[in-house]
Amino acid sequence: MIFKRKTPEEQFAEELAKELEAQAKEALSKLSPEARERLRLMEKNSEAWRMVEDRIGRGEIKLYWRKIGDDLYIAARETFHGFPFKRHGDYILLPSGLDEYIHQFPPMDIDWIQANAETWRPRPMATIKWLDEPVVVTSYDGWDETAYMCMVEARDGRRFLATELECMILEESDGRKTAYDVARRAAARYFDNLWRYRLKKELAEGKVSRDTVKKVLDEMPQNAYLGLAVLKALGLLV
Repeated sequence: MIFKRKTPEEQFAEELAKELEAQAKEALSKLSPEARERLRLMEKNSEAWRMVEDRIGRGEIKLYWRKIGDDLYIAARETFHGFPFKRHGDYILLPSGLDEYIHQFPPMDIDWIQANAETWRPRPMATIKWLDEPVVVTSYDGWDETAYMCMVEARDGRRFLATELECMILEESDGRKTAYDVARRAAARYFDNLWRYRLKKELAEGKVSRDTVKKVLDEMPQNAYLGLAVLKALGLLV
């Protein structure tokens, strides 16, 4: 019997797959019951989540080793090649830095943006128009209703519906501000609206805790960086 020797690429892929499974199991063991239920609903209801394994196999989600300190981790990055975009009428729903999916599989550009946040000055390649009434539909996470607040029209003719955060990022991007300033200003504007129209009332009614509000505030800059990465990956910012 002749055994075929595995190529270095095949060996690397197997090693990566085993380590990914181990890291996924470890991450799942640390989730709260509420987070596990959200993940279950996303895996059940979201096409983007359901297709992850197949898309990794096709190279549409790229995996690679990333060293942080002395530890090796697997980084998973979205390429947006073959991404299962959702539509509402004639519009594409723009993925958002607020989507849990984008937190798990950020666009390839995220590392570059974070490394160059104080020198890159993003310029918009699209125009936005705020809606009088939001379009509320199921987001890419598949289980929650998301308000899409503006229309985005790219110079190449593509038309999107976007969440408030991405609308603000595009509005703040003028070719003069650095990505750091754009993210900071958009995050502050978005959190201010969130506080005034929702969180303040929910905190007073005991529906959310102060720790939850602080967590939302602390995560907002990273959400804005993810939004920048989505917009750059889709050619809406350069």
